[in-house]
Order: sequence, then structure tokens, then C-alpha cells
Amino acid sequence: MRALALALLTLPFTASAFCGFYVSGAGGKLFNDASSVVLVRDGTRTVLSMQNNYRGPVEDFAMVVPVPVVLAKDNVKTLPRAAFRRVDELSSPRLVVMPKNVCASDGIGTLGRGGGTGGYGSGVGFGVRVEAKFSVEEYEIVILSAKYSTGLEAWLKQHKYQVPDGAAALLQPYVQSGSKFFVARVDAKKAKFEDGQLVLSPLRFHYDSESFSLPVRLGLLNNNGTQDLIVHVLAKDRYELANAENVFVPTNIDVTERAQAQFGGFYKELLARTFK
Repeated sequence: MRALALALLTLPFTASAFCGFYVSGAGGKLFNDASSVVLVRDGTRTVLSMQNNYRGPVEDFAMVVPVPVVLAKDNVKTLPRAAFRRVDELSSPRLVVMPKNVCASDGIGTLGRGGGTGGYGSGVGFGVRVEAKFSVEEYEIVILSAKYSTGLEAWLKQHKYQVPDGAAALLQPYVQSGSKFFVARVDAKKAKFEDGQLVLSPLRFHYDSESFSLPVRLGLLNNNGTQDLIVHVLAKDRYELANAENVFVPTNIDVTERAQAQFGGFYKELLARTFK
């Protein structure tokens, strides 16, 4: 007799956001359908890596992400997309077949979960200050501080970016908390294309801060319906969503042998019922 068990090594979650928003210098709509984020936390050090699925004009545009401190060039780099494919493979749900009498101490997996709580002038007239400026691959990066969310919105518009409606209201809590703003302008001439589709290099940056959070609400500005945000947290402590109910997907459970032949559909239904 065999027993089948469902092992989910890393539990991602789905939310309607990503950790920043897009602004464009070309007009038109910009959308982000899916984001994958890997957060590593050790002491006060946070390493945040993110890969975003962008749809919109290929002309120059920028990504705006709140960060707790001013970043220097040494804090930022790009990653190969293969790194995220590997994380996706390692965290995929899997079905394990084992003898019925295997001891519980020989466990088949551990459960984790993702979580979280987004040429330039000085911008002084808007209460905005350019704290740092540098380039990394196809990204031209400036780090801004701002006294007012309306000033930050005005600064972006002054630099000919089309800012989504409602940006100032969503930026205000980050400005009030003293966040800095990582603005990564994408030079389409340096970017990569696959089958005619712009493919952004994943970004990784690190910083030291007592706070540990992921600014997901700003992603609502580029929302075109449902967005998937998959977050993997690697840390000594457990982290979870701070402003919504946290729901666990059943894992490490015995299932009938019938699930083996239709595991894809079985897991899809399991997720659908859990989210409902």
C-alpha cells in the first residue's frame, strides 16, 4: 500500500499589487500583471529581489519603489531571470510517493510563507531632493526624498512622466513615514526583447534598516484587473501580511492515489477553494 502526500516547500501568496508603480514618458497605459519577489532578512539587513511582468509602451519609462534608506550604486544590481525560474522550481507544489510505514521524523517538506506589510533636476521647488544618482544595466536610477506626496507627483510630471491617477494619495503614507523613493528609469535602447516583448532585468537591492516590510499598495496604480504577487521570504522568523487575513494552503497532508493522475487540476482546485 502506498501513501501520497502533498508537500509545499514555500507558500507564496496572491495580492492585488506589486512593490512600486510604473510611470511613462510616452503616454498610454502601463500594466503589471505579475510580480515575483524574494526577500532575505538577516538581522537588520534586507535583500530584496524582484521580477516584474511589464506591459506598455517600449519608450522610456520608470519604476518607482519606496525604500527606507538612501541606496548607493553598490546596493543595486541586476540578476539573471534564471535565478527566479530556479526559485519557482524549488517552491512548486509537489506530490511525494512513499511507503506507508515511513516515520514522521523523515518529513517530506517544511512550510514557509511569504508576507509583507513601493538628467534630473534638484526638484527643490516641490520639496523633493535627489539623494543619489547612478546607472545599472538598462536602469538609470535616482533616489529621491520628498516632503510632500503632491510634490513628488509634481516632480515626476515635471520630468515628463505620465503619473497614474491617485498617485499622491497612495504615496502620502510613505512620504509621512520618511521613506525614500527608488526611481529606476528604463532605457528601452539598452533593454532586452524576446519575441518582440520588452523583458526587464530583475532588480536586486539591499539595505540595513530596523523595519522590514514590502510596499505592495502602490501596485494598485497599474492594476488592470487581477495581479499576482508571489513573495518568498527567507528569514529566521515568520512573517505575514500585516493588513489582511493570512490563509494557509493545506500542505503536508495525505491524499488518495486518484490525485496522482490529475495533480495539476487537483492543486488548482485546492487553491481556488482556499482563496474563496
